[in-house]
Amino acid sequence: MTGHCIEVVVYKVKNAETAEAARRAMKPHVAGFPGFLGWHAVTSADDPAVFTDIVTWRSLADARAAGEKVMSDSECAPLMGEVAELISMGHYV
Repeated sequence: MTGHCIEVVVYKVKNAETAEAARRAMKPHVAGFPGFLGWHAVTSADDPAVFTDIVTWRSLADARAAGEKVMSDSECAPLMGEVAELISMGHYV
């Protein structure tokens, strides 16, 4: 897996049901971003409002470019609007 980048984002949402629907809808769109390799989306067993997205990118540059795009992309807006708090975000190579 040399050269790949794992992005881990942990965040709390306003409404778990609405946010989960928005996340499912956003996933195929993000899959079309350059360098996308996979997305594993999970929800906390202790708090259904805490989501974790583990996204694999071809490179750190692809991950960072996608992160910038997500912030302004209209198809990502429904999920971004559901985020109440960013708990942590990191890139791992």
